[in-house]
Amino acid sequence: MFFAVSCGSDQDKAIEEVMSLRTQAFETKDVDLYMTLIAPGYKQEKKGKIIGPGEIKKNFEVNVKLFETLHITHTDRTVYQDGDRAEVFQKTLVDVQDDEGKSRLKLKEKILLAKENGKWVIVRESDEDLFYGYVFGRNKD
Repeated sequence: MFFAVSCGSDQDKAIEEVMSLRTQAFETKDVDLYMTLIAPGYKQEKKGKIIGPGEIKKNFEVNVKLFETLHITHTDRTVYQDGDRAEVFQKTLVDVQDDEGKSRLKLKEKILLAKENGKWVIVRESDEDLFYGYVFGRNKD
């Protein structure tokens, strides 16, 4: 059973910090910052393939290089926490610009976090591909 995180707790603040740093990493294209948020033992099956930290890093680098600028905003964020695990649900708007112009991507994300060695880290990234809509249609609704 999951419980909604109440406002102002230390756990709340730590989870929000991870989510804020994730946004900052994408906007600044900072792969090193992003990787500090990923669990060292990250392992996710996606489309029949096992994704680990190395693949997550590669995907991040390839995707952010597509754009000159990225600006990310989140709405309707809800966090459910059960002990050392948390689920984050949020709507995400990604405004991007490249040499062809500007686009806006709209996503619904679910991100799983766990507290490992006293620190909240991402153990499952969003199944939404932030950049699929951009590459295949330039606008994802």
